[in-house]
Amino acid sequence: MLPPLQQQELPDIQPFWQRLPRFFLYPLHLEPLLYIAFLSLASLISIILPMLSLFVLLGIFLAFIRYAYKVMDQTASGLLTPEQYEPYDDSDNVSLPYKLFAIFFVIGFVIGVAGELGGLFLGAALIYGSLSIPAAIMILAITRSFWEALNPLAVIQVIKSIGMPYLGLFAFISLLWASQMTLQSIVLPRISPWVWFPVSTFITLYFTLIMFNMMGYVIYQYHHLFGVQVKNPENGGRNDAPEKGNSYAELIASGQIAKALGLAQEEKSRNPEDVGVNNRYYKLLLLADNEEQLLIHARSYLPLLLKKGLTAEALELFVTLRERALALELTDPALVLQLARAARQKRDPELALSLLKGFDKRFPGVKEIPEVYFFAAETLSENLHKDASARQILLTLLKRYPSHPLSEQARNLLIVLDKMAK
Repeated sequence: MLPPLQQQELPDIQPFWQRLPRFFLYPLHLEPLLYIAFLSLASLISIILPMLSLFVLLGIFLAFIRYAYKVMDQTASGLLTPEQYEPYDDSDNVSLPYKLFAIFFVIGFVIGVAGELGGLFLGAALIYGSLSIPAAIMILAITRSFWEALNPLAVIQVIKSIGMPYLGLFAFISLLWASQMTLQSIVLPRISPWVWFPVSTFITLYFTLIMFNMMGYVIYQYHHLFGVQVKNPENGGRNDAPEKGNSYAELIASGQIAKALGLAQEEKSRNPEDVGVNNRYYKLLLLADNEEQLLIHARSYLPLLLKKGLTAEALELFVTLRERALALELTDPALVLQLARAARQKRDPELALSLLKGFDKRFPGVKEIPEVYFFAAETLSENLHKDASARQILLTLLKRYPSHPLSEQARNLLIVLDKMAK
């Protein structure tokens, strides 16, 4: 599930609308260009073996969407060209094309039902369905959750948090679709039927990759709102401006770490809600290897990071404490759940589940328990493929909280798990 999105001062990253030429040039990098050309040539099989054309085109779609999500992930983390990409495990991308196809199917089905009703229903469904697609694609990239990408509340949350630039993103993507269709209508009638499929496929994949690259950059631009950790943050959204007179740097260089710590602690006491000030004090505590004060500071710093929506930074802090065998007990159940979501988002489902272990006993009777049950079941099923354990948790959720708003989603997930088991 997405973390709570908050409007806040964004890092100094060039807006996506100022990078439009680079998005058009992205597919011309060697790696994506070769992959698009390979898939386009593979479409010739549908001409040679017409009976297999449907399977060939479906295979090309699944393979390319998986690759497009890899591009989106790398771009969202701040790696903007293939040359910058880091080693990437795309094993959890395998299901994304199927989930995306299912999302399109559901949206189309809803529009079809609205069309039967006619009038305002059809208009509202068309507007919401088309507007929601970029947000749903980005939510799927961030959460890997089919249900979250379909959740109207999550979609509206994303649109509202990005604000007017989201309408710009939607307009650019709509223009890309129109440009693709126009180019195909101009080119295809003028070429031989033998190259019709490869050329059409090449054009479709070229424009699709532009869209995914653009949406990945939007996630990067607004990574603080989405709680996404970036590797090239361009100031990272933190208030880490150079200190006056480089006093901290001079004290550290001269070995006066204790004095630097004292100054940082005083500054923190004056600005307890300033993330940059807290982060400076945290780094100095790490440098001084002062584990006692580090644990004390983390009790206020980690909740502050979560409150500001900086979930990736909060998770990094928690992992650092764990590596130093420092046990930090969070007393706010909502923050525990938020941290677990950050762990799952960072592809660490085991850590996410360990954070929630014994949640209902640590926080008896809190309102987050049904949400924790569903989150744990979803994580077990989608990330760890432990469907039997997920099923038991869902049954517990339905038994204890039969009228909770999540019960319907729990029943739907149970149906899916039962079908998969058969």
